[in-house]
Amino acid sequence: MYDFIVPDDGTFRQAIHAANTRKDKAKRYRIFVKSGHYRMHTNPNDTISTVIDGKTVRFPSPIITLTAPNTSIIGEGAGHTQIENCPKYEGISITSTLFLKGADSTYIQDLELWSNFRNDPNLFANRAVALNEKRCKGNVLKNVSLLSTQDTYYTNDGGSTYLEDCAIAGTVDFICGGGTVFFNRCELRLVPRGDSGKRDIIAAPATAAGQNYGYVFNDCQVRGAEFQDGKYLLARPWKNEPKAVFINTLMHLQPNPAGWGEMHGTIPSLFAEYGSMDRWYGLVDLTKRKTEFKDKTGATVKVAYKGELTDEDMDNYSIEQVFAGWEAQEVARQITPPELIIKGRTITWEDIPEAGCYAVYRDRKLVKLTTHPTYTIPKGSYEGACYSVRCANQRGGLGEPSAEVVYSRYK
Repeated sequence: MYDFIVPDDGTFRQAIHAANTRKDKAKRYRIFVKSGHYRMHTNPNDTISTVIDGKTVRFPSPIITLTAPNTSIIGEGAGHTQIENCPKYEGISITSTLFLKGADSTYIQDLELWSNFRNDPNLFANRAVALNEKRCKGNVLKNVSLLSTQDTYYTNDGGSTYLEDCAIAGTVDFICGGGTVFFNRCELRLVPRGDSGKRDIIAAPATAAGQNYGYVFNDCQVRGAEFQDGKYLLARPWKNEPKAVFINTLMHLQPNPAGWGEMHGTIPSLFAEYGSMDRWYGLVDLTKRKTEFKDKTGATVKVAYKGELTDEDMDNYSIEQVFAGWEAQEVARQITPPELIIKGRTITWEDIPEAGCYAVYRDRKLVKLTTHPTYTIPKGSYEGACYSVRCANQRGGLGEPSAEVVYSRYK
């Protein structure tokens, strides 16, 4: 079962505080967030600062920070459970909706994290972070949407994160930072910048020196507005020794033929593609991809690597190879729902040993969390109500619903 349920036990900020202050941090702490839109207000007891017009301004922090390891944050669905914050000023270090600071083994599933900047077309160039990770190892995101403008997802310096079936939306460098990050079957959504003269850019990796992998985009899709076709860039090198590879990417919109951009005189360590496809599943022409970059002195440097990976290279980009010794996909595995049997007002199903608990739904609305493989329909319930069950995996993530059964008082 869950240790904290939002909003029954308190706010989302209070749930994170409870996770941070619990005594036994070696034991997993599971937070369940019911369907709803939760707007997080600033914390008056925690102030941060920025520089505005040359003057330092202090203000209450909009950031919610998780520092404890072994924490799960589970929603009911990315389209149904939304966590929003309202930053007063823009900035990569002062706007995070959720900041994972050394919070190893965090598991997040079935919710949206976003900044209210995303709703203002005049703020398309402002930096507003939805998720910020620092020094976290073994984090997993499943069915999570990160929505903002610039710098939506500020990734894990010195850490490792696996994302599966997620969506990340933004304008410029909306995935940026360091760490080893594997994006499996994710949607990369280009948000119109509001000025057609500038391009969107998906990623700005800052991979640490000597690190084998940076950003790995596997079986992902790129979507956006039609006028962005041929204008955006896949990535530009931020700092350190940036690495980004796009494998079997379905590009509903094509990037600029150069594919890659430049920034601060940094030379990418590896910017490459394999099997990039257009919207009709035809292979994309990579012959015009950028292979020369200017260094910090302004000199032009031709990269030593090949920008198109080979079949043999693919052996190095499996999830098992990227995360050697860590079964990231197994952590995100969902439990197949059971078959329900209804007799009178009693619904039963086979008990599944690996299920942490069961969520019972009536007409697709949660009515009960239980560890028992049975549910009794309350007396007086209406005829024709449809019931289903979802099973929680060991991290607390709820799998797909079972086939529905219909309640009838006459059976």
